[in-house]
Formats: sequence, C-alpha cells, structure tokens
Amino acid sequence: MTYFFLGGCPRSGTTLLQNIICSDTKVNPLIGEVGYLYHLVNAYSTGKIDFESQSKYYFSDVAELRNFSAGLVNKFLEHIRKRYTDATHIVLKYPLIAELFPDIYELVEDVKFILIIRDPRDTIASLINVGNQMAIQGENRHLTPMFTERKLSEFLEFYRRAYAPSWNCKLASFQTKIAYIKYEHLALNPTVAIQQLQDFTGLNLSSSIKDDKWQRSQINYSQLSDAEKPWYSELYGKGISSASVGRYRQVLQQEEINLIQREGADIFRIFGY
Repeated sequence: MTYFFLGGCPRSGTTLLQNIICSDTKVNPLIGEVGYLYHLVNAYSTGKIDFESQSKYYFSDVAELRNFSAGLVNKFLEHIRKRYTDATHIVLKYPLIAELFPDIYELVEDVKFILIIRDPRDTIASLINVGNQMAIQGENRHLTPMFTERKLSEFLEFYRRAYAPSWNCKLASFQTKIAYIKYEHLALNPTVAIQQLQDFTGLNLSSSIKDDKWQRSQINYSQLSDAEKPWYSELYGKGISSASVGRYRQVLQQEEINLIQREGADIFRIFGY
C-alpha cells in the first residue's frame, strides 16, 4: 500500500488534484483534509528543531524522537486504512502539509508526494478573495492582517513556505518520490498532465478528464461549516476548467502585480512563470 500525500499553497488547486487522484476506485474517496496528521508530523519537525533546548529531556537522541514519532504517525495511518478497507492505496490532502513532506519521508516507508504549483499572482488573488469572504461572514479565527490589509509580502512568504522544504531537499531518494505539477498544466492541458500523474502514481485517472462532475467525493459542498465556506470555490464538484487561469487581473491592481513579480522573482524563476 502506498500513501499519497497531496499539498501546495492554499488556493493552488489541491482539491482539484485530490479529485483527480481519487478518481481511481483503487483508492479511498475524496475526503476531508487531514489536518490532524499535519499536527502530528509538525510535532516531530518542531521537536527536531528544538531538540537541544527541549526535546533532549524526553528523548535520548533524535533517532529515538524519530522512532517514537513514526509510531504515532503510522498508527494513525493504519487507523485510516481500516476505515477504507476497499482501498489499495490511501490519498490524503492538506495544503500546508507540503511544508512537512521531507519529515513525512523520514517517518513513513511507502509514500509518494504530489505538490501542485499555481501562478503566485492567481494564488494570492484567490487568497484575498477568501479573506474578503471571511470578513463578510465575520469569521475571525483565520482572518489575519495578511488578509485584511492585503499584505502581499506576507502572502509571498506564505506561498514560499509550502514549497521551499521539498524544493530545497537534497536527498535524491526523496526527489524520486515527489511529483511537481502546475495547476495551469492541469487546467489547460488535462490529457497530458493526467497522463504524467498516471505515470507517477500507477493509478488509472483517465475518467477524471471526461467527467463533468466529481464522482467519488464524500464532501457535501452545499453543507459546509462556517469555517469552510470562505474557502469554497464555484469550481468544486465540476469538471476540469481553465476559468480561473489568469483571474488575478480582476482582483489585483497593477502596482500589486508589479510588487508580487518583483519580490517573488525567485518563485517566478524557479517555477517558470
């Protein structure tokens, strides 16, 4: 059994990607985000960083911390597997779990990672729209100054955070376990992009190209919680569409576009935007 972990900056197309990967009946259906696992793995990641100041009082060395954390994480994964007994492989998505992909690689044996990348201008524009919906709804839990004050430099750091750990990981064995896919490639050239995903995953994803609605989703998008509603996209549940490509021009002012391109020049260079 392979565990497929899907991630990327929020609003980069992770849910579309999840629908595509879950279109094969050999995997579990499209289910809610695995935030619980993010926190388990983040405890391990933080424990390594803070080993000398904190963790050394509880673990003999980093290896013991790793073994203990692997036990917790794999027990949870086994719990998931038992809930979806018909699945040959398990597909799990949480956008910011991408920042922990190298840590998961240290803890779980049979894994593959898929990192979806989207034009940072479109991603940030979509995040701004999320913030607007939070404000309208009065949802304050995640409504940070990054959203309310359109702090573009913070948005760029938020974007980098999702990709830098995997991109900068020098382990050749890790890089063989990860696929990088552009949202625009999926939206504009779905046949080619999905063939590449099939080659990487070994799954049959061909039905996702022609489906005009999501066939294997267990999420009812008409009954989202108040916390989820600002993140809803009108494209959820529908066939692959290019409608959101380049939409940033409707949201961002030209000076904002210039700032993103200037301060995010490294992102544009690395990802080819």
